Amino acid sequence: MRQQTKPFIVERKPSRKSKSDAPKLSIWGRLDADIAQGLQDQRDEDQRVMDHAAATGSDDRA
Repeated sequence: MRQQTKPFIVERKPSRKSKSDAPKLSIWGRLDADIAQGLQDQRDEDQRVMDHAAATGSDDRA
């Protein structure tokens, strides 16, 4: 096998696509974000109910 006369060089060029800082949207659109917000709202409401029950001294146990 013959020896190469020129060195082999790999050049890495930047992508032509613009890179935005915003995260990519899910294929579901905003559905996953809406569900996550709904779950957070529900947890917050549940916590408020529990805090209120603890403050008033009510006990739901039979």
